[in-house]
Amino acid sequence: MGAVKNAFGTPENGGYTKLDALTPEQKTFLDQQLSQAGINTQQAAAGYQSFLPGGQGNQPIINAANQNFQQQTLPSILNAYGTGSKGSSSLNQALAAGAANLNTNLGAQLAQNQLTAAQGMSGLGLGQTQASLGTAGFAYSPTAKPFWQEAALAGTEAAGRIIGSKV
Repeated sequence: MGAVKNAFGTPENGGYTKLDALTPEQKTFLDQQLSQAGINTQQAAAGYQSFLPGGQGNQPIINAANQNFQQQTLPSILNAYGTGSKGSSSLNQALAAGAANLNTNLGAQLAQNQLTAAQGMSGLGLGQTQASLGTAGFAYSPTAKPFWQEAALAGTEAAGRIIGSKV
């Protein structure tokens, strides 16, 4: 019976056949790689999320900075002003400046960590998209000549018959 044709004389499927672009082994391998990439992406995302606001990834940095301040900076400031000046305004100013430096340095480090984490998260999304778009699972192949080719060939054949019959 042949292919069902539309009003233009081309098959309803557009004259194309869908073909697999990968062998079953290649498809299985690609599926395994994409599955592992998905797991790796989830693990990386969890790591990055811990450094975003609300996460605990920065806590060791904060703890170490506070411990350093208490064990090194404070004793150093107190030693510089002596033991008898605990109520002096200059000592209080030095302690406030030390605490402000601690907060400024911590804030800068945490902001940098959050920026890096946000960039990493966006990179994960792009990488996953590229991995999934990299290989097409199928391709289309023409199954029949387009209408215009069939018409041109029929016209050429008819003209050849007309010319051939007049000679």
